[in-house]
Amino acid sequence: MTQIESQAAKEAFSLAPAPFVGGTIGAIDCTHISILGPKDNEEAYVNHHGYQSINVQMICDPNLKILNVNARYPGARHNSYIWSSSAVRQVMQRAFENGNRNIFLIGCSGYPLEPRLMTPLPNQPEGSPKFRHNEALCKARNPIERLFGVLKGTWRCLSQQRILLYDPAFAGKVVNACAALHNIRLSERSISDPIENFSTDFENSDRIFESPNASCSTAKRVQERLMTNFFS
Repeated sequence: MTQIESQAAKEAFSLAPAPFVGGTIGAIDCTHISILGPKDNEEAYVNHHGYQSINVQMICDPNLKILNVNARYPGARHNSYIWSSSAVRQVMQRAFENGNRNIFLIGCSGYPLEPRLMTPLPNQPEGSPKFRHNEALCKARNPIERLFGVLKGTWRCLSQQRILLYDPAFAGKVVNACAALHNIRLSERSISDPIENFSTDFENSDRIFESPNASCSTAKRVQERLMTNFFS
């Protein structure tokens, strides 16, 4: 994103029906796409639901425009692992280190809290600033769930009831093609509400990423600034 595009994304989230202000430029999540598992490393493609898939990470804006898609990883990979290995994370980390500290994504508890990725705080008392923060964040990231419903409702080859009968690499290309077609369709203003509401279960990874203590400490300061400025 250019600075102009980042500013436009922040304004879109601040003006959305369920806003989340303070620097949000995208909502992130993963969804499973059923495939015919390869003969090699077949177990790596069995997800926690028990079927073979690729775990696809997407980022979208409040209007369901896809900003990024990553369809490279097998179904057994956790959301947090895919995020840790993604080019988007590296780009946002460099931007943060270069002083652009007012941009971040919003995700579910399946992701680690980072300065560039805000996630909910568990078990907060109702009515507290942290509870209001969680409530606003969860509502603001609803577009990514709606996006998955739209994609799987429009291109039925991506739904759990269908199986892509291709090797994982080509299946990823099919997902990329559907994402591109979705954005073209969206630009023509012909997109409709999702036919089905697909849900995704999430697991936390026990893998430790680079400088976890420093990153978590900085992330908590960013989170506390948001709660002080917007939810107190």
